[in-house]
Amino acid sequence: MACWHLALLLIGVLLEVSQPALAQRNSLLVFPGQVAQLLCMLSPRHATVGDYGVSWYQQRAGSAPRLLLYYRSEEDHHRPPDIPDRFSAAADAAHNSCILTISPVQPEDDADYYCFTVRAVSVSQRNTVPGVSQDSPWSSPQQPS
Repeated sequence: MACWHLALLLIGVLLEVSQPALAQRNSLLVFPGQVAQLLCMLSPRHATVGDYGVSWYQQRAGSAPRLLLYYRSEEDHHRPPDIPDRFSAAADAAHNSCILTISPVQPEDDADYYCFTVRAVSVSQRNTVPGVSQDSPWSSPQQPS
C-alpha cells in the first residue's frame, strides 16, 4: 500500500514539474494616450500559448484582481463585457508568449498586471503600468480566486 501512495506522489511531482513557467518584465512606464504592451513568455519552449492559454488580470491599488481577458488563439479568447476593448491580446509565436495590449492607455490603467496559464499551478509574474514596480522581478503572488 505504501508503494502505491509513493507512486501517486511521484506522478504528482512529475506532473507538477512539467508545468510551464511564465516570465514578464518587472515594470513598464507609459503615459496616457500611449500604447502599452505587456509580454508573458512561456517556458519551456514545448509549452505554447495555444496549448495552455493565458489569463490576464489587473489589480489596482487597494482592490481585488479582476479578469481582463483570456487568450488561447484568435478563435479561442474571451474578454468580459465590462472590460473596454482598449484591452486586447495576441500570441507571439516567435517569442512563445502572449502579449497584452492596452491602447490607448488611460490614467485608470495604473495597476499591476498578472498573467496565468490555465493549467499552471503557481507560475505568475507581476507587471506595473504606468509606473515602477517595487517588487523583485520574480515575485510569485497568489492566483486570484
